[in-house]
Amino acid sequence: MNKLLLLGFLVLPLAVCAIDAPVGAPAPPAESPLAPLTSLVGGLWVGDVPVPKGAAPLKLELRFAWTENHRAIHFDSAFVGSKRTPYTSGLYAWDGAKGKLVIFYVDGGGDLTEGVITPEGSDTLVNELLVTEPTGKTYPVRVRLTKVGTEVFNNAIFLTKDKEWAPFVAVRYVRQKAE
Repeated sequence: MNKLLLLGFLVLPLAVCAIDAPVGAPAPPAESPLAPLTSLVGGLWVGDVPVPKGAAPLKLELRFAWTENHRAIHFDSAFVGSKRTPYTSGLYAWDGAKGKLVIFYVDGGGDLTEGVITPEGSDTLVNELLVTEPTGKTYPVRVRLTKVGTEVFNNAIFLTKDKEWAPFVAVRYVRQKAE
């Protein structure tokens, strides 16, 4: 009897779902709100960081991966010079209340950065960010991530100067070929 009861609890939800299922061909899946970011997932992205003349070369390595539930994209970055130094770890997700993609990450110094992302055209994502330092001090940052095909993107970072956005640094990332 207990086995029949257990089987009923397992089968009943499936039967209820089947009753509510539409008849005919399944509807095509809705495009994921993360679609503007999916081309970044996979592989290792490497960018040359601009350094003063005579300074040792410095690179940034960046990896994007789906979270296990496929509802967010996780990323990690590291500076690579004479040694590898972890830099950022964060997450892109869809915020239904805001109706926007959001980003949230922590850097190696403990700064927390969060903000919203707005697509601009088909190849550019504008990130409006707020950085909060461990001391509580905050400041805005704007990032323009522009895709240049499937294997290259430019990441331009802007800070405010005299109440205007001013370029801070730009890094061109190239997806490395698997060896």
